[in-house]
Amino acid sequence: MTVHLADYLELLLRTEHELSGGFHALWRGHPREPDLCGVCERLAAQCRAHAERLEPFQRRYRGPQQMEHRMEPWAPDTAILDATRTELQRAGPEGVGLVTAVRLRLTPARAAGGKGGNGGDGGGLVLLRELHRLYLLATECELSWSVVALVARGLKDDDLLDLAGRCTPETAVQLLWLRTRMRRAAPQALAVASW
Repeated sequence: MTVHLADYLELLLRTEHELSGGFHALWRGHPREPDLCGVCERLAAQCRAHAERLEPFQRRYRGPQQMEHRMEPWAPDTAILDATRTELQRAGPEGVGLVTAVRLRLTPARAAGGKGGNGGDGGGLVLLRELHRLYLLATECELSWSVVALVARGLKDDDLLDLAGRCTPETAVQLLWLRTRMRRAAPQALAVASW
């Protein structure tokens, strides 16, 4: 039975890593959004810390006798990444992908120091879609932490329950920030006419 819990913990661990990478890609992909750098760096560090603190529990419940059932090393889901890349390339000329860690591609206007990030170049829509994807990943983490807390309570694992109790509120703050930032980005991205 604990092999299933170990697999679930590993999925949560991978999602935390993916969310951390997504926060990094977000601020790197939108250098003209000054509020993103500090906040995204802090939120990415929180996600990494969640994953690091979760690893010992994943190993504990996996157990040495069950190591042959170990999942493959973490890598981003290529189907999701390909769909995200395709969708974002259609959305705007820069085609910045979320969890893909794709570097910002310079359009001629950006290379010449022109307008970028918001408004008519599609950057605002890309930002909104990336925030949306991060919100979905953070929601997956929040739900997973809730499930982990229920299981930890059932197994009387106070340490795992304590970890879930510390990570859940931090994930809730991430969701609140993402929701607030989407509300700020949406009018510019969706209502401002292209130039």
